[in-house]
Amino acid sequence: MKFASLAAVALVACTATLHAAEPLRLDLSATTGRSDAKTFGWQNWEIGSEEEASTTIGTVKVTLRGVGAPLEGFLYKPGLPSGATLVADGVRCQGEAIELIIEGLPAGPHSLAAFHNVTGDEKPAALRLNGPNDTEATATASTNAETNNDGAATYVKFDAAEGEPTKLRLTAEQGSLVLNALEIGAADPAKRAAAPSPANWDGHVDAESGEVMLSWRPVKGAKSYRLYVAHDRDLAEAKSQANVADDSQGELDKAETTVSIAASDSLTNHAWRVDTVMEDGEVIHGDVWTFRVRHLAFPGAEGYGRFARGGRGGRVLHVTNLDDAGPGSLRDAVEAEGPRTIVFDVSGRIVLKSRLIMRNDELTIAGQTAPGDGVCLSDYNLGGLGCEDLIVRYMRVRPGDPSGKTLDGMGLASCDHAIVDHCSISWTQDESFSSRGAKNITLQRTLISEALNIAGHKKYEKGKSHGFAASIGGDIGSFHHNLLAHCAGRNWSLAGSVDQANRHMGRLDIRNNVVFNWDHRTTDGGAKEVQFVNNYYKPGPASRVFHVLMPERKWVGAFGPQDYYVKGNVMEGKYGAGDRYAGVKADNGDPIEGFISDEPFFEPYVATTSAKKAYHDVLADIGCNVPTLDKHDQRVIEEVRTGKTTYRGSVSGLPGLPDTQEDVGGWDDYPEVHRPADWDADGDGMPGEWEVSHGLDPDDASDGAADADGDGYTNLEDYLNSLVK
Repeated sequence: MKFASLAAVALVACTATLHAAEPLRLDLSATTGRSDAKTFGWQNWEIGSEEEASTTIGTVKVTLRGVGAPLEGFLYKPGLPSGATLVADGVRCQGEAIELIIEGLPAGPHSLAAFHNVTGDEKPAALRLNGPNDTEATATASTNAETNNDGAATYVKFDAAEGEPTKLRLTAEQGSLVLNALEIGAADPAKRAAAPSPANWDGHVDAESGEVMLSWRPVKGAKSYRLYVAHDRDLAEAKSQANVADDSQGELDKAETTVSIAASDSLTNHAWRVDTVMEDGEVIHGDVWTFRVRHLAFPGAEGYGRFARGGRGGRVLHVTNLDDAGPGSLRDAVEAEGPRTIVFDVSGRIVLKSRLIMRNDELTIAGQTAPGDGVCLSDYNLGGLGCEDLIVRYMRVRPGDPSGKTLDGMGLASCDHAIVDHCSISWTQDESFSSRGAKNITLQRTLISEALNIAGHKKYEKGKSHGFAASIGGDIGSFHHNLLAHCAGRNWSLAGSVDQANRHMGRLDIRNNVVFNWDHRTTDGGAKEVQFVNNYYKPGPASRVFHVLMPERKWVGAFGPQDYYVKGNVMEGKYGAGDRYAGVKADNGDPIEGFISDEPFFEPYVATTSAKKAYHDVLADIGCNVPTLDKHDQRVIEEVRTGKTTYRGSVSGLPGLPDTQEDVGGWDDYPEVHRPADWDADGDGMPGEWEVSHGLDPDDASDGAADADGDGYTNLEDYLNSLVK
């Protein structure tokens, strides 16, 4: 079925009334602290080996008590890769019952759904949930459910008495008691629509056709469905509208679980709800699901991080000083919450006193807005950790060794939908860039140089060489048009790792990069699927190995396959693009043809050229070159062009591989320049003169989040993008 517009299915009448408050949802787990076991939209409750456990959400207190044996929290890691985060963990009890006490519920009707899934070789038990007033439900636990929607559930309705606790009891006819999750105040899981597509909270839905296909899993015993859709720039308003009840307008036949709707604006939140009409006429109020359609992070964004949203449409935070912390500092802006774009009203060197970690979602750091020669972070590093929707552009990170710590430079560990573009990283003791456990990321047009070589890495003995460029992971991770220069090793290190089921993971696309003057390691490590295409390796005075790729496959038998697609790579003076296998080396003696695929595994979404053309293209546009390239990067680029080096390591004596930043002269002198007070009078991130020239109001702070030309970028983003054309 197809609807011409969202308005056609919004179905919101002026007489409609809002449904009840959001359900209280608890995801039970073992005491592990693992973020990958959490379920989005559910409160995580970790339980160890305990006679009794309690948690309080708002005014409601929930207590679990083992009768005849303690509660035992568990986590079945092999269930996590398929997304069964809700039912792969929970609590077990070998006693006669699990008692559930709920306090703080308002008087009146309520409901409880309990989820039951056994894992591994455990046998499923026949379970019975008894509630107040002789209410009861039975179910046989599911076994190794692959998704959260496949888990078995018991469901009871009951009345809560004013000021009195509500008591329920879970028993089993045979086998152990298992309880994965609790849901208070929701509809019966067996009767409500589930498994939505797009997935709930998906902020990157493909709507290039101008339409989005909505679908859900059919409900057994359904007669028909009612669809409600709403849209608004404000997420809470969109959800509220979609949660409005109405009559039978828009009713769909039970076989009709797919609907096409119009949706193209990436700045709009879309919310939808499917009510189930059962054969007996009962109407089951569905959950509200939300999505946003995707849009490029900025013109020129490529690879799998290209749809990172960053702080689009959020507030603007100004960096007004070079302090490590406090109001007006970069740290204060990075650690803020909510959608936000960071602009710089000051240039110079920011001396960090500790690691600066980008944890909070929906962040854009627009280094191109800095005056003078831009900004440089020193002494400590800047890195993403579990951040979703992150854009970092035109930043310099040069930690050096003053802290005495083993520091990396930048990274996107466990981040999702993130892109780093036109940044410069150098003088790290650990790898300059890392992205283990990430999803949907891109590193592009970034200059990684002079990772400190013999610099006292904490994991190695004194005098050990390291000088690591990058350890990269991702599913999928894109690494294109970067320059790696003067790094002894890990050019790149494939850090695909293994998943919770101990199987190789990571899908990496590495293309059109330039690498110069390594020592003992080029690209090695391993991942599940790697595309290694049209990269240009140029040996330098320190280089002593001459392969471009050496997969480490000795653990394939234990952890599953690693496969590679290799094409068009060049090592200057050694072999050309036509010698497909010339630069590939097997660490365990396996025939190369056995793990090299004839076809790529996935689309790269990168405009790809020959390795030779990429060499010239990268050197012409690389690193933090807006507002300007600093002297360090100018020197490194020139050394790549000429194939010569200027300095040697003070400890190793190796050409081009410094052991301290002092070997190459230390930091540039970055002048401290401040924007004038009237540069951006309304504080919306856009200078007044630019606003006037583009028909905007320089005294209206709200117009930065608008989209005057309808191109999908806010007015603020149009300004940011204009700085780097």
